[in-house]
Amino acid sequence: MRHAEFGDRFAMRVDHTRAERTEAGINKWKFPDVVLLDWDVGKVSDAGYRLDQNLLEVRKSLGDQPFRLTSVELKVSITLSNFRESFFQCVSNSKWAHHALLAVAYPLNDRTLVDELRRLGTSYDVTIVSYSLDPTTLQSLPSADEISRMPDEDFDKIANSITVITVATGRQRTGLDWEHIKDMQVRTNDFIELFEWIAHCLKESRPFEFNDFAKIKKIQKSYT
Repeated sequence: MRHAEFGDRFAMRVDHTRAERTEAGINKWKFPDVVLLDWDVGKVSDAGYRLDQNLLEVRKSLGDQPFRLTSVELKVSITLSNFRESFFQCVSNSKWAHHALLAVAYPLNDRTLVDELRRLGTSYDVTIVSYSLDPTTLQSLPSADEISRMPDEDFDKIANSITVITVATGRQRTGLDWEHIKDMQVRTNDFIELFEWIAHCLKESRPFEFNDFAKIKKIQKSYT
């Protein structure tokens, strides 16, 4: 999530534990680990990264969405014995989104494994990347909570140890599956908050980090 934010992408964690419980296995592959929000109308200005109001209005008048949502499945490692399960879990929980991403922490050094993943990624339009973090490096990193609160200058040191290798690049869908999204909103409040977050950014013409939006929402709630 921090690495994505360095590229002006906006990340939201999906908490599987808060999803509505149903019969065993029904929701097992339903939810992604992370959702990435990309703005097609974003621009860098003196005031920071902002939404271009003119582009936003033009896209709205044409009925085009000004943003893209990527469903992300995170894995520490993938092997020849489990790669199909990991891949199709990503396919399953990304049906609603513009784009699917399978992100693996460990290097993918097995040529047969890489070839199989590339074939699957191309066939199902899933982007597959490796962050090339060997087990020793990964275990030496601070905790996820510490990394999430880390100043940018400190995270730079971690970012320098990351080499993103793209195994496959999947095409993006032109639209979202709204029926699927409605069902997910019934199962978990995270998907309600996702679109509250997007709506707030559009209203303010400013792309907020999700954590900043959550703080604003909490303050507003305390006054109502």
